[in-house]
Amino acid sequence: MVAERAEVLLQRARALAAGPLDGIETAARVLAEEAEGDLPAMQHARRAALDAEAADPTPAAKQVVSLLRRALEVGDWDWGGLAG
Repeated sequence: MVAERAEVLLQRARALAAGPLDGIETAARVLAEEAEGDLPAMQHARRAALDAEAADPTPAAKQVVSLLRRALEVGDWDWGGLAG
């Protein structure tokens, strides 16, 4: 389930990074809000974006990684959900 949610978030990050939103801060806040506190899915999405960037280091791939990193910084995450 985390992988499916991560893929949705990664696709959304790609769309936001390519879109006309008012800068990375706005896009990061939108993405973090859409993640609804799902920290494992966001972390999974970021790892997938890092892997994609390593395989194809284009400016677009770097923008997606930056967007996901910033979303992780500004989001309201469910840290209690990480207890194992």
